[in-house]
This record gives sequence, structure tokens and C-alpha cells, in this order.
Amino acid sequence: MLKLGYATEKKQGKVMNKYGYKIDNDLSNDNQQVYYNPDKKKLLYNVTGTHKVQDYITDARLALGGLKNTQRYKEAEKTLQKAKDKYKENKVVITSHSLGASIGNYIKKPDDELYALNAGVTLGQTTKGGNAKNYRDEGDVISGLGANQKNMITLPSPYKEYDPYKVHSYDAIKNQMIFI
Repeated sequence: MLKLGYATEKKQGKVMNKYGYKIDNDLSNDNQQVYYNPDKKKLLYNVTGTHKVQDYITDARLALGGLKNTQRYKEAEKTLQKAKDKYKENKVVITSHSLGASIGNYIKKPDDELYALNAGVTLGQTTKGGNAKNYRDEGDVISGLGANQKNMITLPSPYKEYDPYKVHSYDAIKNQMIFI
């Protein structure tokens, strides 16, 4: 799911179709993707991490405690609510990476499940517990301030040499057997 967030809409739809999910092209864009499985009545919502120049401004706002005031946050929150209303589902599985994981931790409602990887965590910010799974890769500096939170799961790095870019990437968890 995380990798698909950075792929083209055509590839996103093709991959998820194999699992019975249809991408909602009306609600999806390069920042977030909505998938629905009509047979299982299951709604998936993915929030992509930093991938555009303007996302760096959102990252800076996150660092200063102003994430909820950004266009990126408001768009994700609004789209999630539209998806819930459209498919009449109160429980959503949210997947997210990096900046998207920070957003996912804020927009998640109590009935939703969250699978977040390497969320940017700032001083005083907490990650969600309960039916939220917050993962971070060992050595990832972006999620470093959340490393000691009781609901953070630190995964061992698959790399022999430390590389901050690789450690922060979604590829670092590909052999972790995390399923949604």
C-alpha cells in the first residue's frame, strides 16, 4: 500500500484490483488514495508522504506544530470523510508513510485502524495507540522523537550500512510481514 501511494493511478488500480479493491478516481489523487472492496465492504485509505516541493513547506509546518493548518492536512481529512460518507463505512483502514503517517495519526478516528510508517514526530506530539500500529525503522531520524513512545514499534534495519534515505524509505519494511 505504501509503495502504491507513490505510483501512477493506473498502476494503483491495476494492483489493487487483484485483491478485489477498486480505486476511487473521484476521491484519489497523488496525495491520498481511496480503495473500496464491495464484496468485503472494506475501505482503505492511503496518505502518501513527502513527494512534491510544496510538501517541504508542510513538513516545516509539522516541525513547528502547525500541521493541522496546512492545505495538505485539510485535504486528507476532508477526503477521508467524503470516502466514509460515500461508502457508508465508519471504520477505515488508513495506511501512511512519513508526512502521510503524521497526517494519518491526526485524522484517524477511534473506529479506524492505522498502519503508519516513519511518521514525523515533533516535541510533545504523541502517536495514536489502540488500533493504531505506528512503525519506525531503526535509525530513522524523521521518526526518532517517537522512538520511545509506548505505542511505537521499532523495526530492525535491513541494511548493513547506515543510509538515512534508505532507512526512511518504505522499502525498509518489505520483509517484515505486515499485513492489513
